[in-house]
Amino acid sequence: QIRWILAHAVGVFDAQGQLVGQRGTCRNITDRKEAHVRMSYLATRDALTELPNRVLFNDRLHQGLVAARRGGEGVAVMFIDLDRFKIINDTLGHQIGDLLLKEVATRMLACIRKGDTLARLGGDEFVALLEGLQQAEDAAQVAEKIVRTLSRPYEIGGHTLRTSCSIGIAGFPDDASDARSLMQNADTAMYHAKERGRNNYQFFSNEM
Repeated sequence: QIRWILAHAVGVFDAQGQLVGQRGTCRNITDRKEAHVRMSYLATRDALTELPNRVLFNDRLHQGLVAARRGGEGVAVMFIDLDRFKIINDTLGHQIGDLLLKEVATRMLACIRKGDTLARLGGDEFVALLEGLQQAEDAAQVAEKIVRTLSRPYEIGGHTLRTSCSIGIAGFPDDASDARSLMQNADTAMYHAKERGRNNYQFFSNEM
């Protein structure tokens, strides 16, 4: 175990002026240190799911684009919105809704690679950053897995719940060359997925 100790001390000298020791106080500040680390962690995390929040996601997106330009690889942003979540939230209450969001986050995390990023923007909106892509089909495989996984029933608080998701995908460098445009285009594609009947994913196109 690691313990953080705050020490205050002064030297103790003998008659000849030689340092023979120190006298002072020590205080265990491990709890304070751990609380500070926790606060720093939560500043970049969603309070409910502890996924990265918008601040941390934007930082990773900018870093991902820098790496993609340098390495000549692709990056995809996926906007993920739950279908009809508001109905569940309004009829069963926010507590059940929050438990559902946490389970959704857990399921989606299992669908992406360890080096990718899943964040919650707020409400029932999530966004994923997929890095190091060689082709668009790589993002499609992840989207298909998420759609299939989230459509399975949920057992929460004595209720059997069903929801699905609509996903919009935009890729660098084909669909956008900067972070802001990439996010906007993925958001546009997500709304197009909802218009196509929900429970599906759509790639961004200029026609949108």
